[in-house]
Amino acid sequence: MKVLSYILLLVVVLFTNQFVLGQSEFETERSPDNYNQNAFGIKLNSDGVGLLYHFSTRINYRNRNVYLIELNTLKSPKEIKVVNPYFDALSSRKFVYGKTHSVMNLKVSYGWNRMIFDKREKNSISINLSANTGFSFAISKPIYYEIIDSVVLSGGYVIAYTSYNKMDLHLQSNPTDIIGKAPFILGLNEMKLHPGIFFRLSASTDFSQNVMKARLLETGVSIDYYIIPIEIMASKSNNLFLSLFVSYQFGNKYDARLNREYRKELKKAK
Repeated sequence: MKVLSYILLLVVVLFTNQFVLGQSEFETERSPDNYNQNAFGIKLNSDGVGLLYHFSTRINYRNRNVYLIELNTLKSPKEIKVVNPYFDALSSRKFVYGKTHSVMNLKVSYGWNRMIFDKREKNSISINLSANTGFSFAISKPIYYEIIDSVVLSGGYVIAYTSYNKMDLHLQSNPTDIIGKAPFILGLNEMKLHPGIFFRLSASTDFSQNVMKARLLETGVSIDYYIIPIEIMASKSNNLFLSLFVSYQFGNKYDARLNREYRKELKKAK
């Protein structure tokens, strides 16, 4: 819940400041923009982090087609990293007690963008609403841990005999039964695909001072449904995932004819 609170606070502050600063510079008329936009971005989700690619094309002055590709990690809000206090820092490693799978998802979607306020001056902002829907493909990989089988005391030191296994809360009933995560390669041959669908609703501001560049701050909500349930923490499988997100995107608007100064020169020539 703390992560959600921080995201919401950040969004409110940034959107409020940019909206207030940008409103004083609006004009009443502007010629339409006919451009395609490429943008890449990073995301902070309430259940992980991610990367995205954003491509949009013009429908009319205020509406655009939007195509999105996203790659995200998927985590449980109950994840808390711990360390075994009975072993030194060289032998023990941080891990999440009770976590059974690491999960990532790839999302591909099509949607619609509506410009609410247009950017009428170089230093002003535009505000947009977007809605996307598409397919989400999650991949889960079992996590193996270095688990303590037995210990002996020798010369004042505790020596642990360990093996690599999946976590079983019935056997490893305490974090002190685990030293840390096993090598990542273990479990790769047991990965599972979880196909699903998702819906995404967001609001964004473009605050770039260059008319042919895009600098976007976006916030929104995403709802994912997977046909095959996903287990992240032990004995807790879910089909439905709800997350809030904030993203920062940067990119280009390409078509030289759309340069603002070029359009002004054309108007003067006419």
